[in-house]
Amino acid sequence: MQLRKKGYTLLLYRFFIAVGFGSLLWLGSCAPKVTAIRSGVSERIKQQYGYDLSAASKPGTSLLPPSVQLNNGIAEDEAVSLALYNNPQYQSDLATIAISQADVTDAGVVSNPLLRYLLPSGGLNVSGYINFGLDFLWQRPQRIAFAKAELERTSENMVQRGYTLIRDVQTAFADLQLVKEKAAILAQNATIRKEIQELANTRFRLGDISELETLTTRADSAAAVDEYTKASLDTILTIHRLNTLLGYSPDTVVNYVFSKTDFINHKVSKDEYFKLAFENQPELKSATLSINSGGKKLGWERSRIINFMGTLNFQHINGKGGSELLPNAFNPGIQMELPVLNRNQGKIARARAEMEQASFNYVSIRQRVVLDVANAYDRYEQTLKSYQVWNTNTLPALQEAVRLSRLTYQRGDISYLPVLEAMRQLMNGQLRKAEIEAELRRAVSQLNLSIGKKTQIN
Repeated sequence: MQLRKKGYTLLLYRFFIAVGFGSLLWLGSCAPKVTAIRSGVSERIKQQYGYDLSAASKPGTSLLPPSVQLNNGIAEDEAVSLALYNNPQYQSDLATIAISQADVTDAGVVSNPLLRYLLPSGGLNVSGYINFGLDFLWQRPQRIAFAKAELERTSENMVQRGYTLIRDVQTAFADLQLVKEKAAILAQNATIRKEIQELANTRFRLGDISELETLTTRADSAAAVDEYTKASLDTILTIHRLNTLLGYSPDTVVNYVFSKTDFINHKVSKDEYFKLAFENQPELKSATLSINSGGKKLGWERSRIINFMGTLNFQHINGKGGSELLPNAFNPGIQMELPVLNRNQGKIARARAEMEQASFNYVSIRQRVVLDVANAYDRYEQTLKSYQVWNTNTLPALQEAVRLSRLTYQRGDISYLPVLEAMRQLMNGQLRKAEIEAELRRAVSQLNLSIGKKTQIN
């Protein structure tokens, strides 16, 4: 009867050991479910801007988005798609999503049991113990919650960086269009000023003007050539910058094509833009998630106050049967760190301070978002007024002045010099109009970035 009771006890110990180790293995094999992945970032950018992201690519490779056709030149939207697919810095940033996913997986890992096994020797029997952590039962969920909050925050940051890259490409594209138009206008301006100089030289030889006036026109002509040279250099440098954003070598020959843009008044008020920004701005969402992440971390640090391990001592007792290399007696228990002196006060205080800092950071980012939206909105409004003035009043007047001066010259009432001067003023006006249009494109791109959504105002 006594032997049967001991047999039942041994079976019971073995049963609990099997269940305990089975639970540990099951928890260790169950990876936490991850919901925020790279495709989620792509969906957000597609929803708000209409552009796709590529699947993960190998470093140094160049991918062609399905929407891009290189045989007819690269337009602005195609340039943005190429940048989202191939910009090396953005691809490097996107890799942090995989790093954050790995952190979630690591947060769900259960520590391996620790086995100590001593062989029989010198009259001593087999003995040892197995230690396995039990604090994962309440710490693991807190750890996973914190890692998932960080992953979600990383995902929002990648959306924001995608929007920033879109803004940078659109701005570079607008700059390139401007410098090309400036170079063409300044080339014509240099030709006109050279003709003015030649007329001045002729009039000086005839005694109509002084040498000082001739030198002035000569310096003016040289300055026009210098302005054209600088515009040509600006064109080369802007192409280098845009090529780099698209993932190309700076000297790559790319045919960029430009289209005319019709600018219109805002369809919504400034207050509605503020509302759109509060709803869609990923940086603001990231700041909110940072507060949530801080709360999860605080909960995790608090759960680490109590740490203890389950322990199972074993040994072989002579006379109880079984192989001398196998244990036949077991003694379960726990090993616990008493939270008397160290209650994780420092890390708890740090987590609380980080959460408070995240709260202040949210307020700061919200104020900056309001400032960015207001600045972009007002910049577009004021620049649009200048654009309308130049389009409806100034440029038509300059064009009419050129037409009338030519008619007067054809009748023989004036020399050709007033005609050239009128043409020079018209080109200056065209140059100013090109600068205004570029500023409007930049303002639209910045407004889109500020609210986290593509607007329909051009």
